[in-house]
Formats: sequence, structure tokens, C-alpha cells
Amino acid sequence: MAEKKVIQGEDIIVLVDNKTTLHATTHNLKVDLEMKELRTKDTNGKEKSPGDVTWTVDGDGLIVVDDSITNTHTSEDVLAIVLEKKLVDVVIKSPMSGLTKIYKGKGYITSFSIGALAGDNSTYNYSITGSGNLMPEDNP
Repeated sequence: MAEKKVIQGEDIIVLVDNKTTLHATTHNLKVDLEMKELRTKDTNGKEKSPGDVTWTVDGDGLIVVDDSITNTHTSEDVLAIVLEKKLVDVVIKSPMSGLTKIYKGKGYITSFSIGALAGDNSTYNYSITGSGNLMPEDNP
């Protein structure tokens, strides 16, 4: 009998331009299929037909200054990407065996915010809106 594995949140990562976001705490991928209405004089009721697929990625993280960590985006880097209106490469993947696909696309970071509550950690969050297809590829 095959052994079950529960994939932990730390095992799914998002790369933006081949870099992770520093001290990420959450990532959410959302894919939506638009449904178009088909209605003619010959039908009773409304039929549906698939339209475009849209996708977004949301992420949260802690604001941390750590010069020893390389190949990662800081919260300031993420904000700079928004201000530059830069189209970025997005990859959603896991190093875990058993997860057979990675997902790649291009998108824009369309929102960025910082939260700083007294007595709590400072956090940031961002949203990426896909521009074009989100393509599955075999996980190497």
C-alpha cells in the first residue's frame, strides 16, 4: 500500500524572476475559468461555454533585514518591481518527490502592502496578476 504524504506549506514555493521572496509565510495560487453564456432563440435557459483562464498569486512575508541571505527578493525589491511596472517570470514549484508538475507564467505584481502593528512583526503582502498562460511542466 502506498504511503500518504501531507505536503507542508514550506514545501511549495513561488519564484519571481528566479528568486524567492524573503521570509515568505504564505502563497496562494488562484486559477479561474471564465464561463460564457450561450443563449439563442432555439434554447430554453442559458448554456455555458468555457472562455479565458485567469490566474493570480498572492503572497505574504515578514519584513526582515538579513544581508547573509542571497538569491531572494526583499520586501523593498518587491515594491521596486511594482513601481517599475515590470513583467516578471513566475514559477510555482515544490522540491518534494511525488509532486509531478511545476507551473510557469508571466505576470505583474499589481499590489503591495506593508503592515506594522505595535508589538508584532512587520509584514508585507503582494499580488501577482498573470499575463498570458500559466503552463504546467514536468517537475525535474
